[in-house]
Amino acid sequence: MADLNFSLLKWQQEVSKDNTRFKVIAAGRRCGKSRLSAVTLLIEGINCPEGSSVMYVAPTLGQARTIIWDLLMELGRPIIKSAHINNLEITLINGRKILVRGADNPDSLRGVSLTYLVMDECAFIKAEIWEKVLRAALSDKKGRAMFISTPSGRNHFYDWYQLGQSGSDDEWKSWHSTTADNETIDPKEIEAAKRT
Repeated sequence: MADLNFSLLKWQQEVSKDNTRFKVIAAGRRCGKSRLSAVTLLIEGINCPEGSSVMYVAPTLGQARTIIWDLLMELGRPIIKSAHINNLEITLINGRKILVRGADNPDSLRGVSLTYLVMDECAFIKAEIWEKVLRAALSDKKGRAMFISTPSGRNHFYDWYQLGQSGSDDEWKSWHSTTADNETIDPKEIEAAKRT
């Protein structure tokens, strides 16, 4: 088996090491959301039981391809057996698949058994995609999910974040990360952006 040794930022390490079933991350621009998503998808995919898959969902199929495809291909090179860009499916060396989908076609999300799910920019995905389609895909394997987004008002993502903060449900936990939490970005750049 290939050695997966991904470097992660401090906040990414904290989220990655936590064993909570449903993780909610409210994160600023350029703080490392996509990299964390790709790393967790690859790790979960290589540890995925037979008969199951992992899935990445963005608001649209075009966004999903733009945000995650090249990053998955780059980071996953040692463990990717094959990849089909037309249907956005990656087969790993263990035979398990990483499915890349857009929430703009809910039917493409049905009929799969998932052990792990990433909903990226989920503040911009209708709540019923999770509630009526994807939640059920995790049920038989008691799969886990990461909901990650830049906030967009007080919608379902805000509610999920608050649930994770409240501690009232031990299956949910949430984190907040800003652009400044990305140690690779020069603090002077952040200050310059604030001024303008």
